[in-house]
Amino acid sequence: MVKFHKEVVKAASHFYGQVKYDGTLKTVTEELQEVLDGIQNTARFRQLMHLEQVSVEEKMALLQEAVSNLSQSTQDYLKSYLHPDKSAYLIEAIEAFLDIYSANRLEMISAVPLTEEQMNRIAEAFQKKMRKEYDSFVNTVDSSVIGGVKLKTKEYLLDGTLLYKLEQFKKKISQTGLKG
Repeated sequence: MVKFHKEVVKAASHFYGQVKYDGTLKTVTEELQEVLDGIQNTARFRQLMHLEQVSVEEKMALLQEAVSNLSQSTQDYLKSYLHPDKSAYLIEAIEAFLDIYSANRLEMISAVPLTEEQMNRIAEAFQKKMRKEYDSFVNTVDSSVIGGVKLKTKEYLLDGTLLYKLEQFKKKISQTGLKG
């Protein structure tokens, strides 16, 4: 588990609650994931940020430009980390937010796309069972599932797929000593 600085987590948590309330959680999450992917997967960008020949002002201007096309909410959140004394916490701030999002996300893995009604019914039953409310639900289609649904959160996996049930049945049969 990743450890974050207390102040970074506090800011991420506050911002998470704000964008959830504003109804912009999905947009902000996607934007922050894009920024993180861009920073982590672009060797040239990382090199530039560590070059001593590039002034701190130029680095901050580059970061400002990189986030200028994002929503106002995302820009406001990242703004405090676009200063020389806090820029070292930029990635941590993004990761802390995405970690909170991940902890409040329910993924439903199925063989075919689920309707909104199906997703809501499944989510309602799962939330009741877990005694926890999830902020976002996502349906991932996986052709290997065959039938049924696998529910996945950051800390829990409930496999209700046909393949899993068949594997469990096969184990029980093999334990009885019957030949198949």
